Amino acid sequence: MKSMLRRLSGALNAPSLATALVLLLAWEVGVRSAATRFEFLPAPTEIGQALYGAIRSGQIIADSAHTVACALAGWAIASVLGGAMGLALAFSPIVRRFFGASLELLRPLPAVAFVPVAVLLFGFTVTTEITVIVFASVWPVIVNAEAGANTIHPRLLDAAATLHLSRTQRLGKVILPAVLPSIMVGARVALGLALVVAVIAEMVGNPAGLGWGLVTAQEALQPGLMFGYLVATGALGVLLNACLRVTFARLFPGIRELQQS
Repeated sequence: MKSMLRRLSGALNAPSLATALVLLLAWEVGVRSAATRFEFLPAPTEIGQALYGAIRSGQIIADSAHTVACALAGWAIASVLGGAMGLALAFSPIVRRFFGASLELLRPLPAVAFVPVAVLLFGFTVTTEITVIVFASVWPVIVNAEAGANTIHPRLLDAAATLHLSRTQRLGKVILPAVLPSIMVGARVALGLALVVAVIAEMVGNPAGLGWGLVTAQEALQPGLMFGYLVATGALGVLLNACLRVTFARLFPGIRELQQS
């Protein structure tokens, strides 16, 4: 907890905080002085009031819990699946030969374009949302895992062969410790994608969570609440990233990349 507070205090330094306050003040003054031209652009105070009301009613808390649960579920699946696929592509010529081209064709496909396919297969359900999240967030883990595996020094593998280590022992004692920093970097990128795609999927593929709440507020012509949902989504992204950094640093204190990234 102290580590997280220290990181937050370092990120929220006085100049950046002052800049944010000046921008918010300029936004407030600009909207208040030109209300007719900005009919659906609420002032920061209006957004704060709408967000506070949604928190008191429990509406935005329940929506946030749904979105975070789906994002974390999809991210966990993508991390495990992506790490395994990245290692397989790096160390198995057969996997690379038969699946490399297919993966390269799928990787540039936008996750939003995959939403209609998931809806057709699974309907407007949580399964659709998690499927789209996994599809979007698995690629950073695959790319980083494969890149990390390709940078393993050949002498490490030669030493493992000299010691007559089994495949399981090589994986646990040589390969995973060497590739873990790269996988963790990919997992951090994937977590941000998981939250973004979760909100998008809720807008069009699963009527629940923050995404659906944002659409509902927009259709009800409640711009203050709509922007409040945006603020809540951004705050959740910052919080999830901070929690993941602290968790990785606690679990793997010897990996400097996780401390500095």
